[in-house]
Amino acid sequence: MKAIAFLAAMTLAGAAGMAQTEPPPGDPIVELPKFVVTDTRELPPPEPWRYATMPGFEILSNASDKATQRLLRDFDMFRQALSHVWPQPARLPHTTSLILCGRRNKFESFIPAGRYVPDAGFASVFLKQGQQTAIVIDLQATTLNVLNIDGLNDAATGTDSGQIAVEHDKQLYREYVRYLLSRNEPRLPAWFEEGLCQIIMRMEFDKRWIVFAKLEDPNTVSAQAAMVAQLNSMNTGEDAEAMALPGAPAEDRDFNAALQRKALVPFEKFFAVEHDSVEATNVLGNNRWAKQAYAFVHMCLYGLNEKYQKPFMTFLQRLGREPASEKLFQECFNKTYKQMLMELRGYIDFTVYKHREYRAKEDVIIAPPPLQLRDATESEVGRIKGEAMVLAGRAKEARAQLIAPYTRGERDPYLLAALGLYEKKHGDAGRARKFLEAAFAGKAKRSEACVELARLRFAEAVAKPEAGSELSPAQTAAILAPLSFAHGKSPILPALYDLAGDVWARSAARPTKEDAKLMVEGAQLFPTRLRTVFQAGVLARDTGDPKAAHALADHGIRYAPDANVKQRFESLKASLPPAPPEPAAAPAAAPAAAPAAKAPSTAKKK
Repeated sequence: MKAIAFLAAMTLAGAAGMAQTEPPPGDPIVELPKFVVTDTRELPPPEPWRYATMPGFEILSNASDKATQRLLRDFDMFRQALSHVWPQPARLPHTTSLILCGRRNKFESFIPAGRYVPDAGFASVFLKQGQQTAIVIDLQATTLNVLNIDGLNDAATGTDSGQIAVEHDKQLYREYVRYLLSRNEPRLPAWFEEGLCQIIMRMEFDKRWIVFAKLEDPNTVSAQAAMVAQLNSMNTGEDAEAMALPGAPAEDRDFNAALQRKALVPFEKFFAVEHDSVEATNVLGNNRWAKQAYAFVHMCLYGLNEKYQKPFMTFLQRLGREPASEKLFQECFNKTYKQMLMELRGYIDFTVYKHREYRAKEDVIIAPPPLQLRDATESEVGRIKGEAMVLAGRAKEARAQLIAPYTRGERDPYLLAALGLYEKKHGDAGRARKFLEAAFAGKAKRSEACVELARLRFAEAVAKPEAGSELSPAQTAAILAPLSFAHGKSPILPALYDLAGDVWARSAARPTKEDAKLMVEGAQLFPTRLRTVFQAGVLARDTGDPKAAHALADHGIRYAPDANVKQRFESLKASLPPAPPEPAAAPAAAPAAAPAAKAPSTAKKK
């Protein structure tokens, strides 16, 4: 499980809840913008949705409560099983929207433009822009219609390759793993994410056991397909002109079945596929790239006596620093693209691998109680749907969803924060400022909204500084107020510390030790952002912490990308008093008697 251990090193911080708080008496009254609806089509009618939360997720569903609870019960148990093979912190870095579309064709509203291809499809999408993410599942679709370009064996197997059966739980597993992998910086290649997603989504588990990376028998077919094939065989045996029964929908098979007698994608094209390409998003149906990603990752991690594990990990690590090329590939694997493609072809036809099994004597995967669902408020529906549409690139439709509850009188602070962020990016900065001010007054725990409000206040103060060419203490405090409120809330944004550093660089106010502590924290969390590191060093110096200032200056000198940046850090170090001496080491204790040698264990881990 070296690949899992490698991925487990990724840091995932906790997510704060979204509790609503009424503003305390005496807060300033914030004037909100007025919207005049001139077109009734701009204001969608209220929609009945159900709402719930679970750790790391806000859930919006228009499926039945029974279907929603069943899917999320399985999802919770899947996450428990995954934690045994891929250890993760109990809390996710921020709250993600999970939208379950069970009726009225709502899934189409969240599909990015240009996503469809004729011979493949999808019943789920993972949406991401910056720190914001959403997962949308099409519970309404039980089969997908795709172009049947490889139906030669349909009659013999009793299948219809023009239809693909949808397993909703596995699609949710896939998108969840994509979400976890998307947190990595730099992001892992699309082919690796897809390959690992397919390995993990096929994990089998029960209360006391987990089976991981096991492949199906490529000669098996579903019970429905076998029955259709048998009936068709009997009918044609009695009457050669008898009409054949329609085949069962094709299943999403493992690579050893899906790639039989199919040409593979050349590695030049295979490695060039990006995360948002149609190959990486239309994964159900005739998608050779997706199944080849599954095959390549499986072979390198678990196949052929694990001979490719070490070069594979080296290849992944180097891809974080340099682009994929055949030269790089040869340096890691000692094979050309063509040679490895032939090796992969052989592995697909004759898989030799070791899967993993984990067994316990007592229940380690516990079924959760039924999820508590309630009617979603108009604000929750508009905010969650609208922000997911923004992630899908549907800004116009998103605006209608966000504005509708506001126009009807909803003033939830989180809705106001979402409207402010939307207006900042797609609308008017003046309206954005009013929405963000109101959200801040309502104590909306939304880091992005607080940072954007601070940016707007900073731009206004820089245009009209009140202390000569510098910001006055009052201006400084006003800008830092939303940053202080966002501090410690997830997601942890580097922009918070960057902006605080810019404010102190222009301020006439004297920083306190707490101000310096916040900047030093930002430098420790984001050591590659040298602008923040420099300003943290300045504040540490000005508040009497020469030890921290010296450490930050030394870091900047060591990692400066050019001579000018290095000169700034050298000037900072020269302005510091001598570094305080390190405390003297405690005298060494007398050596204790050597313990008796312990016999090596002969037990083997399964």
